[in-house]
Amino acid sequence: MHHDLAPTTHTAELLQIHEINAALAAGHRVTAGSASVPETVPGDAVLRYLEATGPPSYPYIYGHFSQPGIDDTMRVELHTAQLRAISHQLSLRSHIWGLLPSSVRPGGQEFS
Repeated sequence: MHHDLAPTTHTAELLQIHEINAALAAGHRVTAGSASVPETVPGDAVLRYLEATGPPSYPYIYGHFSQPGIDDTMRVELHTAQLRAISHQLSLRSHIWGLLPSSVRPGGQEFS
């Protein structure tokens, strides 16, 4: 499955999603278990592609997983830790998900 990045999209998150989808399309493999996806998805289910919905400035990101040999996918919302794990496994080291630790004060407040 091929997903194009719209030429008008400039957010880092959507660019990173495009890079992950390209890596997955090239044959790289990430499983639900290796990305710490909730137990509602079997650990051996393979990530097929990511999907972003909502506003480009703050999209909700979903992973589509399927078990080996099955075409139907299970759609699950992904969070920062899971996206970091996926990028790491695909050796996409320039990816930044969520707030950088240096920009967050103890208690979770951002520096202004």
